[in-house]
Amino acid sequence: MWFNERAEMLLKSLIPYLPINHPSELIGKSIDEFHQNPSHQRNILLYQLPYESTITLFDRFAASIVISEYLNESGEKTGYLLVWRDVTEKQKELQENKKLVSELSSAIIPTIIDNAILIPLIGTMNEERSEKLIDNTLNYCAANNTDYVLLDFSGLSELNASSAQALCETMTKSLSLMGILVVYVGITKRVVQWLMNLDLDPKIPTFSTFRQGINHVVNLEGYSLILKERDENH
Repeated sequence: MWFNERAEMLLKSLIPYLPINHPSELIGKSIDEFHQNPSHQRNILLYQLPYESTITLFDRFAASIVISEYLNESGEKTGYLLVWRDVTEKQKELQENKKLVSELSSAIIPTIIDNAILIPLIGTMNEERSEKLIDNTLNYCAANNTDYVLLDFSGLSELNASSAQALCETMTKSLSLMGILVVYVGITKRVVQWLMNLDLDPKIPTFSTFRQGINHVVNLEGYSLILKERDENH
């Protein structure tokens, strides 16, 4: 085994988690000593090279690895070459971004009408995010005497068939059974293509913008929006 100075620095940061006192002690050791399932690694070396992956070490570090055969001048395999790049901070950033997107994807926003809420759909909706959003929405509506839910599709970049069915059939029907009116806003040509094959209630109010949708709710509640004249002295 041989490693360069950068690899030695990285290995030194792992010393507290390894049964060694210095990276040089790794020389001559079998990889089996450092894996719970050595047969998996041996299978990679025998049949899956070159191999690329991002691995997690000790639930703390993340590394991007590339493993390939090391050949001598005659083209004979004499060992293996491991290129190891520390991507711990990058992975942390990705996880934070993923967490942020998840929080945004299940956001419930109050509106100017006390009994109406806005749910913006953002990014790509998959089954996991759809289920979480449905659960949060039903719980919120049950606890807050909600009468109207405006579902905004304008921020979506992708919506697969199963997620569309969950959001637009399961959630809409569940809310309807609770006596809540669902209003679809942000409806574009692309959104229509996503929804056209679903068994939707044709009576669901749909609008191209949130403004149109909230105006509809305002009218249903018997309110009217009045433009206040601007005081020229202010």
